[in-house]
Order: sequence, then structure tokens, then C-alpha cells
Amino acid sequence: MKKLLRDMLVIGWLNGWVPLVRSWIWLVANSVTPLSFLIVLAVYAGEAGLRWGLLGGLIWTVASNGISLIGDATFYRLEIKFQQMLVAAPVSPIAYALGLALSSFIFAAPAVAFYVGYLAALGAFTATGAVLLGISMVLLWISTAGLGFAISTAISQMRYAWAVPGILAAVLSAMAPVYWPATVLPNELLGALLPTGAAGVIGQAALGLVHYGVHVVTASWISLSAYAAISLILLAKVARWRQV
Repeated sequence: MKKLLRDMLVIGWLNGWVPLVRSWIWLVANSVTPLSFLIVLAVYAGEAGLRWGLLGGLIWTVASNGISLIGDATFYRLEIKFQQMLVAAPVSPIAYALGLALSSFIFAAPAVAFYVGYLAALGAFTATGAVLLGISMVLLWISTAGLGFAISTAISQMRYAWAVPGILAAVLSAMAPVYWPATVLPNELLGALLPTGAAGVIGQAALGLVHYGVHVVTASWISLSAYAAISLILLAKVARWRQV
């Protein structure tokens, strides 16, 4: 277990902290879309819109960085053969997969800190709300990072590896109640069908943006927890050394 944790931290540092420090332009690029929504909502809806934009940006950032593992894992496997080099090293496939997942969280940390800090400055949090939002973000990160790594194992050409994450991030964040309430849906429970939607419902309830019924929030917790569990199981199943 100690070695597994150490390998995870090393890979997380290599693929998360190092690119963050040396290639900060990618952090800016990843933040452009959610910041654009934030500005538009703040201009047209004042502080209420600002809170929606901050929560939506937080969810978008966590989800998009998790999904972006599609590009990283595929690049390491197909282009620079980094994954193949680790076959001969005492690094397990699980440690490698979890390390890449950790790196996505490290890379997203500055943007996450910005959104959380801004919400705190607005007085949007209660102690309970902050804890619930934090737990939901961790579950969302696990869900999307596991999904991203699993999808990467099925991609055989790099030109797809960079396109797919952007499409999935947009779909997961725009087609789910992230920037808008689940109350506009025919049935509020539909908002929990996607992990980002479930996180959105939980976050909106935690910040007091929307008052959902207990059954809707409960369903969102069940959905998000199920996605996280399935992603971990899927990650453990597909995390294996591949030679091509």
C-alpha cells in the first residue's frame, strides 16, 4: 500500500504539478469557457448569476479535467510510449491509473480554489453546505477521471484523443443542470441522470440556489455515488499494461 501511494504521488506530480508550473497556458485554456459563462451570468443576473456561474465553473472544471485524462493517457501510451516503459518498472497498472487521476485534480486545483474562494467571499457557504459540496466534487472527480482513463484504452489514434474530451466535457456540463436548475425538466429526477447533473443538484441545494425536495437530492447522491463506484471498478478492470 505504501508503494502504491508513493507511485501515485510521483505520477500525479509528473503529470499534474509539472505541467501546471511549466505549461500554465493550458490552465488558462481550460478556464476560458467556464469563465465566459461566469461573466455573462454576472452581467445579466448580478450576484445571483455570479453564484450560478461560480458553481457551474467549479463543476465544469472538475469534470473537464477528469475527462481530459483521455488525451493524457492516450498520448503516453501511443506517442511517447511512457506507459510501455513502465511495464519493465515496479509500477502497477493501478498505481499508474490512479496517479493519472490524481494529476487531473492537481492540475485543476488553482481553478477550483478560485471558484471556491470566490463563493466563500460572497458568503455562499454554510459549514454543512461546504462539506456537502466538497464531498460531491470528490465523487465527481472520481467519476469523470475513471471514465476518462477507461475511454482512453479504447482509442487507437491521437487525433481522436484530443477531440473527444472537449466534446464530452461540453455535453456533460451543458446538457445537465449545472448552469440551470433541474426544475425546468419535466421531472426533476432527470437531473440526476448524469454525474455532472447530480453534482449540480447537490451543489445548488447546498448553496441555497434552488430548493429541491429531499427525494431529488437523495437520488442525486445515490446517482453520483454509483457513478464513482462504477468508475473505480471500471478503472481497476481496464488498468493494464498495453503494448500498442
